[in-house]
Amino acid sequence: MSTYDMLDHGPAPSSDEDAVMRDLLRMIMDQIWWVIGIAGCVILAAVIYTKIATPIYSADALLQVDAQTNGIGSQSQSALSLMPSIGPMRTEAEIEIIKSRAVVEPVVEQFKLNFSTSAKTMPVLGKISSWFAHPGRPLGAAFGMNSYAWGGEEFEVGSITVPKSLEGARLTLRVLDYGRYEVTDSFGTQILTGVAGQQASGNDVTLFVKTLVARPGTEFYVTRFNQLDAVAGLSSGLQVGEKGRDTGVVQLSYMGPDPHAITAITNAVAASYLAQRTERAQEEASHMLSFLNSELPRLRAEVKKTETALSEYQSKAGSFQPTQEAGVYLAGGLDYEKQIATLRIQRAQLLQRFTEESPEVQQVDAQLAAMSREKARFEDHFSTLPSSERNALSLQRDAKVAEEIYVALLNKTQELSISRAGTIGNVHIIDEALLPSQPVRPKSVLIISAGTLLGVIAGILFAFCRRTFFTGVADPEFVERRFQLPIFGSIAFSPEQARSDRQLSAARAAALPSPRSTPTEVSAQSSGMTRMLRPGSVPGSHDRVQVGTQTVVASHKTPMRPLLVKTHPYDSTVESLRGLRATLQFGLIDAPNRIVAITSPAPSDGKSFLCANLAALIAESGKRVLLIDADLRRGRLAQYLGRSPNGGLTELLTGQVDLEVAARATGVDGLHFIATGAYPPNPSEILTSARFGEILARFEQEFDLVIVDTPPLLAVADAAVIAHIAGSTVLVMRAGAHTEGQVAEALKKLRRARARVVGGVMNAVPLKSHNKNGTYDYAYAYTYSASDPLDTHGPR
Repeated sequence: MSTYDMLDHGPAPSSDEDAVMRDLLRMIMDQIWWVIGIAGCVILAAVIYTKIATPIYSADALLQVDAQTNGIGSQSQSALSLMPSIGPMRTEAEIEIIKSRAVVEPVVEQFKLNFSTSAKTMPVLGKISSWFAHPGRPLGAAFGMNSYAWGGEEFEVGSITVPKSLEGARLTLRVLDYGRYEVTDSFGTQILTGVAGQQASGNDVTLFVKTLVARPGTEFYVTRFNQLDAVAGLSSGLQVGEKGRDTGVVQLSYMGPDPHAITAITNAVAASYLAQRTERAQEEASHMLSFLNSELPRLRAEVKKTETALSEYQSKAGSFQPTQEAGVYLAGGLDYEKQIATLRIQRAQLLQRFTEESPEVQQVDAQLAAMSREKARFEDHFSTLPSSERNALSLQRDAKVAEEIYVALLNKTQELSISRAGTIGNVHIIDEALLPSQPVRPKSVLIISAGTLLGVIAGILFAFCRRTFFTGVADPEFVERRFQLPIFGSIAFSPEQARSDRQLSAARAAALPSPRSTPTEVSAQSSGMTRMLRPGSVPGSHDRVQVGTQTVVASHKTPMRPLLVKTHPYDSTVESLRGLRATLQFGLIDAPNRIVAITSPAPSDGKSFLCANLAALIAESGKRVLLIDADLRRGRLAQYLGRSPNGGLTELLTGQVDLEVAARATGVDGLHFIATGAYPPNPSEILTSARFGEILARFEQEFDLVIVDTPPLLAVADAAVIAHIAGSTVLVMRAGAHTEGQVAEALKKLRRARARVVGGVMNAVPLKSHNKNGTYDYAYAYTYSASDPLDTHGPR
């Protein structure tokens, strides 16, 4: 037996980028119509989607939110500030106000967004048919589906109210004759009936249908939403965001299928927000005016009081000229008094909204206390002034402060009285929403472009998966590069052999006996063995035969299959075989023995055809060749050589016949043949016996070349046993019949058997194209049958 290791034919890493690109381009070209077809389907689907998809438009408005100014007098206008500073308005807060219920709910009521109406339409078909309809002229019912709207219908609901239990429920409105209709709930229970143009009521449901133009029997759907859900739906659909950072410019957008409706809704939301802010500004102005009016009488009395005290003091003390130090005392005192007066007015205003324990009021109290302490320290610096001068300065200061405060409040009161009626708050509409002309989605150009790219990728991916997992390998160059397996030759597909095989199949089918034939018992003498047909068996079938201590299944002679090298010696397939003969002879120079095992991954690869014709060609070249059919399960080499399968390898291994009887002449000079003989029940055990190796060693001494036809590798383990003994093994692959995984698995089995694989043969290669064959599943029932499918070179 051979102890040579098998050459390493495992998958090689693809490091050659050029080879990979060639494989990819070849794969695409081999399946170009699949790629084009799949890409075309995806592109067509993208085009259809862009045509039937509902276009969505977007309308947007631009608002400006100014910083809020509060107070009766600003620091830039006067040294007197009478109101607390609120600071700049936060744009984030204004965005939330725009989406609030106070702003959105009036728009929901204005555009009746708290209910929806739709026609009952057939998906896709209804959309297409509506393209050919004219408003107010309903199309006829297609396919007898009267309840569907096919285009041209007009339906408008003015208002609807439902009880709480029916909020969110879909009501069905069915059109009757003469503008009448009936409304049913989801269970088909009638709720009310009415006439278009008149308000109808029933079961706590009130419905006003303004327009109804449709065929009798057409159905429409009406759904009344919960008010809160309707407001939340519009609020969630609004897209509000600040343009830029800290710009105070807010963009308001709304999308929908009706460009006119979304434009009107967007402008209505902007107007509602503006009205809300205006109302709020007017309300604040009214509160401020009320507060100022309540303070003016007290301040007026304070002014009179201070002026009276000052005039009485001057009448008693007379006029005086203040010194420079007295002027400083008077100016500083005025500042402190103004600030203290401002804080007191702020405190009075805050007490209208908060209690004295509130943080806002306590903060102002703390400021008042601090300012009073500062004023006291300031006056201590001028304690050296004469008392008469200090009293005069204090009276002047009080009178001047009271007058300024009173005048400031009086001016602010007049301003608020004027602005309250025409105030617009601090919000301005910069740009109103305009009617959009183009939808924002679907984006036809983008979708079709993406569909084209996706279609091409999907087509290439399909081609790759089809070649890898479904379509067999058909490129010899790919096999050599991928598995590092030399390909000795590509055998062209022979139409002549395929025609002969079809004729043989027809002849065998005609020769089969009728299943109604009576049970018989037939005795026949064949190579010293008695064959008995069991009752109900068919002549020509496999019958169990007792051979010594073993029971075997006898095989019978079947119609002869013509040898292509004899019938068509100049066929292109025969020429391919001659090339294989020359290449194989060079590949066997370094072989450890002259035994060649020819195997294949799966049945129907044309292995027997190749063995018979190749052996005949080698014999014609002057070699003594022995051809052995070692497929003890379904061997059919005897058909090609016109010899009986009996008295073959099985009988030789079981000692029923000797070597000279088993190796019989074939009619081809130099070619001898050993058939399978009877089919044993344990072929693997027989082939693994020591006698099989001894017989092959003896035949090697008598013949120039011993060719062994083995069973398929992936079906049974017999081929691996034979390949281990043979000095050389040739793997036959049918073009397009095996995936990469199957070829890799076959080579892995040979490697585990320590077989010496010298090369491979690509069989049944199409004459004009390659890689067009389908897949072949080797997981099959490999059983005994006289009517087994023909092991042909062509497709079966």
